[in-house]
Amino acid sequence: MEPENDAQRLIDKMLAKSQEAFLLAIEIYNKPTIKYRLEGFAFFICNAWELLLKSYLIKTNGISNIYYKNKPGRAIALSDCIKRIFTNEKDPTRKNLEIIIDLRNTSTHFIIKEMETIYLPFLQANTLNYSQKLYDFFNIDITQNMDTSFLSLVTNNADLNETDILSVYGSEIFNKYMKLKSETNNLLENQNNSKLAINVNLNLKVVKNIKDANLTFSIAKDAEDAVYFVDKVKDINTTYPYSQKSARELIMNNLKRKNIDINLHQSNFNLICDKYNLKNNEDYFYYHTLSNRYVCSQKLVDFTTKLLSDNCNIIEEIKLENKN
Repeated sequence: MEPENDAQRLIDKMLAKSQEAFLLAIEIYNKPTIKYRLEGFAFFICNAWELLLKSYLIKTNGISNIYYKNKPGRAIALSDCIKRIFTNEKDPTRKNLEIIIDLRNTSTHFIIKEMETIYLPFLQANTLNYSQKLYDFFNIDITQNMDTSFLSLVTNNADLNETDILSVYGSEIFNKYMKLKSETNNLLENQNNSKLAINVNLNLKVVKNIKDANLTFSIAKDAEDAVYFVDKVKDINTTYPYSQKSARELIMNNLKRKNIDINLHQSNFNLICDKYNLKNNEDYFYYHTLSNRYVCSQKLVDFTTKLLSDNCNIIEEIKLENKN
């Protein structure tokens, strides 16, 4: 059995490299001048996860645990690390990682930039999953010395439409793109879990029967509910990636890293929102008329985390103020 200090030294080195790979992945993806950012993100984020998970395997079972038993000189692959740690095949964190690994493996082939919008919900969830597991496994808060907003990924909205993709890239690439888009859309529709993907998907279509409509409109200029055409669309998926529930969970996780334990259930969350009129501020909330729900921005998560960090008693103070 290897000395304990040798194992710890190896863990420390691997964790340092893991965090550096993680930051490189985000830095590459968020640089608008880099055209290889989707592939670059996949390479570095997989490296970050592999080092993290192998560190955890060493911590729990020793250095020999990261090597194949029949080939002691060969370290196990990331996919094997995932199976050993996330034993439940339906675990959303595991499924998310497997999607990113598949992206990394196919990055040796031609990846078009339009695929960024398909993968973005999974990439965004993956960054938050890594941050949380680093804390769960080793009590390391990667956001301790920086704003949590750096975990948000940005994408280029000036993508080609499907017709343009066909004409620019040809039928073979177009068919692969459409297949990937269909598969991911089905996954997002059937499994609503923020650890798998962070996405808000809202589709509009015109129907002939008014009974099938969720809202109505007119194309007349002087109509009460006239339609206006816009040439710029706000990407709600990117700007407001969280439901209220997932935002509250993320805020509580941020606070736990600072050794602050606050039960931010919906009632307490609403007290803060009402006090600071947050739901009427587009920096923090967006209201979906069709789905009748609010979605939240990273700015809201940062604001509420700082508010509760600076004053742990703010909720009780608001309750007392309301009572008086």
